[in-house]
Amino acid sequence: MTTTQTKRNENARRIRRANEFFVNRIKMANGCSRCGFTPKTEAECPLLDLNHDGGGRIGAWATKSVGKSADVSRLVWSGAGLARIWAEIQKGSWLCKNCHCLEHVEDSPLVESTEIFAQQRAERFWDSLED
Repeated sequence: MTTTQTKRNENARRIRRANEFFVNRIKMANGCSRCGFTPKTEAECPLLDLNHDGGGRIGAWATKSVGKSADVSRLVWSGAGLARIWAEIQKGSWLCKNCHCLEHVEDSPLVESTEIFAQQRAERFWDSLED
Protein backbone atom coordinates (compact mmCIF):
# COMPACT_ATOMS: atom_id res chain seq x y z
CA MET A 1 0.00 0.00 0.00
CA THR A 2 1.34 3.40 -0.90
CA THR A 3 1.77 6.26 1.52
CA THR A 4 -1.08 8.14 -0.19
CA GLN A 5 -3.45 5.20 0.25
CA THR A 6 -2.44 4.81 3.87
CA LYS A 7 -3.14 8.50 4.53
CA ARG A 8 -6.54 8.23 2.79
CA ASN A 9 -7.45 5.16 4.84
CA GLU A 10 -6.40 6.84 8.06
CA ASN A 11 -8.40 9.97 7.17
CA ALA A 12 -11.49 7.85 6.38
CA ARG A 13 -11.15 6.06 9.75
CA ARG A 14 -10.87 9.38 11.56
CA ILE A 15 -13.98 10.77 9.84
CA ARG A 16 -15.99 7.59 10.60
CA ARG A 17 -14.92 7.74 14.26
CA ALA A 18 -15.84 11.44 14.47
CA ASN A 19 -19.26 10.63 12.99
CA GLU A 20 -19.74 7.75 15.43
CA PHE A 21 -18.73 9.97 18.37
CA PHE A 22 -21.20 12.65 17.21
CA VAL A 23 -24.13 10.22 16.95
CA ASN A 24 -23.28 8.48 20.23
CA ARG A 25 -23.29 11.80 22.09
CA ILE A 26 -26.75 12.53 20.70
CA LYS A 27 -27.98 9.07 21.75
CA MET A 28 -26.56 9.50 25.26
CA ALA A 29 -28.19 12.93 25.59
CA ASN A 30 -31.63 11.78 24.42
CA GLY A 31 -32.20 8.09 25.15
CA CYS A 32 -35.28 6.07 24.19
CA SER A 33 -38.28 8.32 23.63
CA ARG A 34 -40.65 5.51 24.62
CA CYS A 35 -39.26 3.82 27.76
CA GLY A 36 -36.57 6.30 28.80
CA PHE A 37 -33.55 3.98 28.56
CA THR A 38 -30.45 6.17 28.26
CA PRO A 39 -27.03 4.78 27.32
CA LYS A 40 -24.42 5.63 29.94
CA THR A 41 -21.42 4.70 27.76
CA GLU A 42 -20.64 4.49 24.07
CA ALA A 43 -20.71 0.69 24.41
CA GLU A 44 -24.46 0.91 25.12
CA CYS A 45 -25.23 3.28 22.24
CA PRO A 46 -25.88 0.50 19.67
CA LEU A 47 -28.95 -0.38 21.76
CA LEU A 48 -30.71 2.68 20.32
CA ASP A 49 -32.15 2.92 16.79
CA LEU A 50 -33.50 5.94 14.99
CA ASN A 51 -37.19 5.47 14.29
CA HIS A 52 -38.26 7.65 11.38
CA ASP A 53 -41.68 9.18 11.92
CA GLY A 54 -44.30 8.33 9.22
CA GLY A 55 -44.46 6.76 5.59
CA GLY A 56 -42.04 6.46 2.70
CA ARG A 57 -41.14 2.79 2.49
CA ILE A 58 -42.78 -0.23 0.88
CA GLY A 59 -44.46 -2.63 3.28
CA ALA A 60 -47.19 -2.81 5.88
CA TRP A 61 -45.28 -0.44 8.18
CA ALA A 62 -44.71 2.17 5.44
CA THR A 63 -46.46 4.88 7.42
CA LYS A 64 -43.78 4.56 10.10
CA SER A 65 -40.85 5.95 8.08
CA VAL A 66 -41.87 9.06 6.15
CA GLY A 67 -39.07 11.20 4.86
CA LYS A 68 -36.36 8.65 5.52
CA SER A 69 -33.62 9.04 2.97
CA ALA A 70 -30.84 7.01 4.61
CA ASP A 71 -29.92 4.88 7.59
CA VAL A 72 -27.90 6.89 10.09
CA SER A 73 -25.44 4.01 10.47
CA ARG A 74 -24.77 4.04 6.73
CA LEU A 75 -24.18 7.78 6.82
CA VAL A 76 -21.77 7.38 9.73
CA TRP A 77 -19.73 4.64 8.09
CA SER A 78 -19.75 6.15 4.62
CA GLY A 79 -18.11 9.31 5.95
CA ALA A 80 -21.05 11.65 5.39
CA GLY A 81 -20.83 15.16 6.81
CA LEU A 82 -22.17 15.95 10.27
CA ALA A 83 -24.81 18.30 8.81
CA ARG A 84 -26.18 15.46 6.64
CA ILE A 85 -26.25 13.07 9.60
CA TRP A 86 -27.92 15.70 11.79
CA ALA A 87 -30.57 16.36 9.12
CA GLU A 88 -31.44 12.64 9.02
CA ILE A 89 -31.59 12.40 12.82
CA GLN A 90 -34.09 15.28 12.87
CA LYS A 91 -36.55 13.10 10.89
CA GLY A 92 -37.13 10.69 13.76
CA SER A 93 -36.69 9.80 17.39
CA TRP A 94 -34.49 7.34 19.26
CA LEU A 95 -35.95 4.04 20.41
CA CYS A 96 -34.21 1.19 22.20
CA LYS A 97 -34.16 -2.14 20.35
CA ASN A 98 -37.17 -3.47 22.29
CA CYS A 99 -39.32 -0.37 21.81
CA HIS A 100 -38.32 -0.14 18.13
CA CYS A 101 -39.45 -3.73 17.62
CA LEU A 102 -42.76 -3.00 19.36
CA GLU A 103 -43.21 0.12 17.23
CA HIS A 104 -43.23 -2.00 14.09
CA VAL A 105 -45.44 -4.85 15.32
CA GLU A 106 -48.57 -4.94 13.26
CA ASP A 107 -51.90 -5.27 15.00
CA SER A 108 -53.30 -8.11 12.92
CA PRO A 109 -56.57 -9.69 14.00
CA LEU A 110 -56.07 -13.11 15.55
CA VAL A 111 -58.07 -15.96 14.05
CA GLU A 112 -59.68 -17.84 16.90
CA SER A 113 -59.29 -21.29 15.33
CA THR A 114 -55.58 -20.65 14.73
CA GLU A 115 -55.12 -19.51 18.31
CA ILE A 116 -56.88 -22.62 19.64
CA PHE A 117 -54.72 -24.86 17.41
CA ALA A 118 -51.52 -23.13 18.57
CA GLN A 119 -52.45 -23.46 22.22
CA GLN A 120 -53.43 -27.14 21.88
CA ARG A 121 -50.24 -27.98 19.97
CA ALA A 122 -48.05 -26.33 22.59
CA GLU A 123 -49.94 -28.07 25.41
CA ARG A 124 -49.53 -31.49 23.70
CA PHE A 125 -45.80 -30.84 23.41
CA TRP A 126 -45.44 -29.87 27.07
CA ASP A 127 -47.51 -32.90 28.07
CA SER A 128 -45.23 -35.19 26.04
CA LEU A 129 -42.22 -33.88 27.95
CA GLU A 130 -43.80 -34.84 31.27
CA ASP A 131 -44.26 -38.47 30.19
